[in-house]
Amino acid sequence: MKKLSCLIALLLAFFMLLCFVGCTQKPTASSDDASPGSPTKTDSPAATEPEPAEEPSFVEHQSIQSALPSPGDATVTLTADETVDLTGIPLSGRKEIILNGHTLTLTGAYGVSPDAVLDIKPGEAEVGTINLKELTFDFGFLSEELPPEKALVEIRPGVTIGGEPQYPEGVSIREFPDILTVIQCD
Repeated sequence: MKKLSCLIALLLAFFMLLCFVGCTQKPTASSDDASPGSPTKTDSPAATEPEPAEEPSFVEHQSIQSALPSPGDATVTLTADETVDLTGIPLSGRKEIILNGHTLTLTGAYGVSPDAVLDIKPGEAEVGTINLKELTFDFGFLSEELPPEKALVEIRPGVTIGGEPQYPEGVSIREFPDILTVIQCD
């Protein structure tokens, strides 16, 4: 009787082990289901590709005057040369400004915030000019310290810088040739 109990316990342990091993193995695709080099489809969550990070949703604006003060990320394409005084405009989010062959002159005080970035791109015309000669940076509204190398303005290749601002202490320009020019916090 003792031998029979041991045998039953051993068989039970064996079957449990088989069930456990069978549940943890990944199913394999048969050669009938997949062609060589094609990805195999499995129901295992670990085998699925990760979802790409969601890109920011840019709200398209018809004018730069409506795009800059809007909350969140915004995009605008210039249809003519523009001069914008940034004094008093509450900047937040990424503001994508597509020059499309035009000149954008920014004047006044850029109210620096933890999440605001002006992203200046040439657009389809692949050229444009940004003039920042009359621009200053106002850190007076910050309640927290900004991280080092925090981008304030990003200027893409194809955009000519017609005039640079006076850089106050804590702000500098950094160039990555043929990639990006960044006006950033030090």
